Amino acid sequence: MRKVRLAAGFVLLSAGVEGASDLTIHLQGNGTVERKTVRYQCDASGAKMGLPSGAFGVEYLNGAGNHLAVVPVKGNSMVFVTVPSGSGAKYAAAEFTWWEGGGAVTFYSDFPGLKASSSCKVVK
Repeated sequence: MRKVRLAAGFVLLSAGVEGASDLTIHLQGNGTVERKTVRYQCDASGAKMGLPSGAFGVEYLNGAGNHLAVVPVKGNSMVFVTVPSGSGAKYAAAEFTWWEGGGAVTFYSDFPGLKASSSCKVVK
């Protein structure tokens, strides 16, 4: 079993712990867990949707058949999980999708009344 520890500012209401800052996820499997952070800058539409207005980091966690992206949205760290896509890596959380491919990302929402999208690029 592999452990992944996220320092993410989650609110763990189901566990009865409010304002917790760490979350440990136990992943069954023998593979290693890969962890990397990539910095992005998104256009003005991203800030309107809740992404930081400046450059920000997204943490990618891959292991035991799981692929996660931790994205800062509306001042919180949201855990996005992979969903099927035709190309690139597509992650979803709540009403948002984070679709990464070729060094660029499209962040969007298709929910009625919340339809919007933002283009993001990798920054050093």
